[in-house]
Amino acid sequence: MIDKIIKLRKVDSTHKFALHMIESHTPFECAIIAESQTSGMGRCGRQWVSVSGNLYSSIIRKMTLSDNVSRISLATACAVHSSISKYTQDLKLHWPNDIYYKNHKISGILLTVVENWVVISVGVNIYPVEVPIAISLKDIDAEIEVSPLSLLQNILVELDRWLSLPYVNDFADIRKYWFEYMWGHDSVVTIHNGNDSEMGTIKGIDWSGRLILEKDGRNLYISSGDMFVNENNIVVNYE
Repeated sequence: MIDKIIKLRKVDSTHKFALHMIESHTPFECAIIAESQTSGMGRCGRQWVSVSGNLYSSIIRKMTLSDNVSRISLATACAVHSSISKYTQDLKLHWPNDIYYKNHKISGILLTVVENWVVISVGVNIYPVEVPIAISLKDIDAEIEVSPLSLLQNILVELDRWLSLPYVNDFADIRKYWFEYMWGHDSVVTIHNGNDSEMGTIKGIDWSGRLILEKDGRNLYISSGDMFVNENNIVVNYE
């Protein structure tokens, strides 16, 4: 288990800090946590709005022979979901790796692989953020008390549990957890990827972590794109 934690008061981005460690040939397995970020990173180059008191963290982990990006991404979402669920219920796994509460985003995950290292960045809104689609633990229940550090430590324990499962059962267990808590099952959505788009009904994820959409009696397998929820026009961004 990763037990080394680098604590920063202020940084442009914990994700960039971790990448710099790898690019400078000084990486080691550790977690990085910052009190504040001046240029937090979201997926696809988007900004992660950073409010004081929320969790801004990155985990540097060495890739193993059984690792692939999809497995790590989905396992991390399971770890974050199970960790936040200790404080509130009704959380959903939002493919590919976000955590949602009643159609609002409470946590996001960003992964970057460099050679045989992976940087896993996790942001969790503990305090309110002025983003329309966002929600925080304090929004859900003002009485919830959790520090960013304790939340990160919990996530590290859960991540180790998910990624240390016997490989033969690993993805089966991850996929089962996703099917139990997945947001939007049987919802009609439209996926945009560049100039292409597909509309269908969410039916889960396949054995490689792709989103399964049912359309005209056949299954479509989606690896990436921007998803539009047809019912209420909420925009959900995916890598």
